[in-house]
Amino acid sequence: MGIKRGIGQSDPLAELMGESPGIEALREKIGRLLHHQAEARRFPPLLIYGETGTGKGLVARALHRAGPRADGPFVDINCAAIPETLLEAELFGFERGAFTDARHAKAGLFQAANRGTIFLDEVGLLPEGLQAKLLKVIEDHAVRRLGSTRSEPIDVWILTATNEDLAIATRERRFREDLYHRLAVLTLTMPPLRERDQDILLLAEHFLKRACSDYGLSLKVLAPDARAALQAYRWPGNIRELSNVVERVALLSEAPQVTARMLGLPEAALQQPREPTPRDEAIPLKDAVGSVERAHLLEALRQTNWNITRAAAGLGISRDTLRYRIAKHGLRPEVPLHRRHQKTMPPPAPAPSVPVAAPVSGAAPAGVRWEQRRLTLLRAALLVPAATLHFTPAAHWKSS
Repeated sequence: MGIKRGIGQSDPLAELMGESPGIEALREKIGRLLHHQAEARRFPPLLIYGETGTGKGLVARALHRAGPRADGPFVDINCAAIPETLLEAELFGFERGAFTDARHAKAGLFQAANRGTIFLDEVGLLPEGLQAKLLKVIEDHAVRRLGSTRSEPIDVWILTATNEDLAIATRERRFREDLYHRLAVLTLTMPPLRERDQDILLLAEHFLKRACSDYGLSLKVLAPDARAALQAYRWPGNIRELSNVVERVALLSEAPQVTARMLGLPEAALQQPREPTPRDEAIPLKDAVGSVERAHLLEALRQTNWNITRAAAGLGISRDTLRYRIAKHGLRPEVPLHRRHQKTMPPPAPAPSVPVAAPVSGAAPAGVRWEQRRLTLLRAALLVPAATLHFTPAAHWKSS
């Protein structure tokens, strides 16, 4: 596959442990990439996607060691760990006098990685100004230091990594679209640990053995309940979290066998064995928001016995908005509306002085609901002596 190995050197991709389909596919893709790049003069930028703790940095180092630039430098930069005010000077260097305390010129990390590999982790957090400068470095294959008037050529393989979808970030104007297309010429995706059922125990045993060896401890093994707990847990911190849990239990436990209680994983994860189900698939945001809104509306309508006015007031929206959302989500009362009102409120008293319109013949249009309302009448009688009455011409009356 064109993967470089020195004399007596093992496979550089051996650290990508696992037998799950996701890891097998990742190793195969890396092998094809390195095979095609073995004799290339120029290396395209490569973007590594993956959640926190999935091993993006490990893959970047493996790519460097297995590639044709293994003899060159490997410069690892976490863009989130360097203050924004210092990041530009660290990446691109500066000339003497470029800013206060710049007493000597200094080469940047791009120049330090010349004829080697530079790895920009958390590239999605780069400030907008540095995004534009990074784009120019990629396009021109040259870097200009702060305070300098000339550019200096560089020859580096640029690897980047992020835990967020940069395609979404470009649509939200948080990341330059032109830079995204430059960085994502080639992409790799690291599968999360929860999708690697076959690899969890393999990795746990590897980390346990390594910890016992590093700290000079007697060898420990995983008890059956510990193995079940490790596979039941969701591992939001992925491989990094698994390594930390195993290393901690190796240091703090004197017993030769590690039990589930020693692992200290959340009880909720131990009570519910994790099996791959359709629910593990990602739910679109609009569907998740819609389901929450539907349940909230339905609860408000139930509490008010489907009284539109009271439910709308409780939700802080207008009645028209509530009616629109009822129709949008297809909400219907469990009991017919007229029966519900017959049970909860008596019929209003007849008002003989007010003519009641006769019902329109024929069935009501589909989707129309009739709502009963109380009618309040006010009658006032003015009793004063007739001699004191003085009538004002109607033309002088003003409505108040």
